[in-house]
Amino acid sequence: MVKQQSGLSLIELMVVITIIGFLVLVVVPFTQSWIYEAQVNKARSLLANGYSQAKALALRNPQNSQGDLASSACVKLADDGVLQVREPEGSLCSGNIVWQGDWPEGVSLLRSNNRLTVFFINNRGLILKNDQQVGDNLTFTLNKGAVSYNGAFY
Repeated sequence: MVKQQSGLSLIELMVVITIIGFLVLVVVPFTQSWIYEAQVNKARSLLANGYSQAKALALRNPQNSQGDLASSACVKLADDGVLQVREPEGSLCSGNIVWQGDWPEGVSLLRSNNRLTVFFINNRGLILKNDQQVGDNLTFTLNKGAVSYNGAFY
């Protein structure tokens, strides 16, 4: 009588494990870029929401700031990884927090290759430049790993 074998031999099992290992090596870089892209998109959405909230606050102008160069709202990326919309206190973005959201870890916000942490908006909803001039837009770059996004607010 001949016995029938059941199960896998050791060689068959090693071939299957090798194929699975090879597939994992090929797929992991793609999944990492997908994760980075999702985090950059989350940061982009969060920044757009923060900008909208700051512009709405500036147009309401609760501090009653006067003139094109007086700031009525500011957006601040705090060191603890929180994007905040605040009422400014003079030239500082340190007043009451009106809105905030958690910034994705590791995503950098850059403006002209410098880290952008604060920008101000006047009571007409226009962005104030660092040299206290009214600007028509704010260009920025979001980076994480090899994923990058260039955007602007008008």
